[in-house]
Amino acid sequence: MKVSQWAEIRRLVEVEKLSHRAVALQLGCCRRTVARVLRMDHPPAEKRSAPRGSLLDPYKPKIDALMARYPQLSAARVLEEIRRGPDGYRGQLTLVRIYLRKVRPRRGRVYQEVEYEPGQAMQIDWGHCGQIRIGSTQRRVSVFVAVLCYSRMCYIEFCLSQRKAEFYRAIANALTFFGGSPRRIIFDNLKAAVLNGSAASNDTAATGRSIHSGVRCPSSVARICVRY
Repeated sequence: MKVSQWAEIRRLVEVEKLSHRAVALQLGCCRRTVARVLRMDHPPAEKRSAPRGSLLDPYKPKIDALMARYPQLSAARVLEEIRRGPDGYRGQLTLVRIYLRKVRPRRGRVYQEVEYEPGQAMQIDWGHCGQIRIGSTQRRVSVFVAVLCYSRMCYIEFCLSQRKAEFYRAIANALTFFGGSPRRIIFDNLKAAVLNGSAASNDTAATGRSIHSGVRCPSSVARICVRY
């Protein structure tokens, strides 16, 4: 018997003053149960069933040892290891994944806080905004975004191309909007900005000269944001 049922029978009889028959009808139990509850001075102790064992339990020590040596081992590889031999695990991969989520050490978020001074830097990048129909042609719409790193003031401009001409024009429009040039312009691995290959192998000085000649902002230094 549950404690909640014991308490409700006592309440209906002692507070609501209902008969044994009325209580039995209302709660769907027999009158002998009602009488038994009224003879009890204390609520019954609820019996809790023992937790069910898992098919994976015998193999958890081996999984723990694998995680200690190889923390990044995938669930599929762990499954292969514990299935070896005639007494190997015969359960599903799902149980292994659930257990690994509990025991695998979580990797903390790795980041570096960067602080900027007023006028020190501006970040620029392209985004995509779908397509529009111009006449009988579908054109891709891009959005140029420039953000001042200190104030987070933002300038956006929609374009139909990400070519260098539109890229330089958008930078010039952003500088006009902000009313000046930052000491540094930071951009991602943009095709319009990176001259040869990727940012990791690009000649930053050559890229900076190209931007300066296209935008005419001699006070700014172009910086490539390298992807890792």
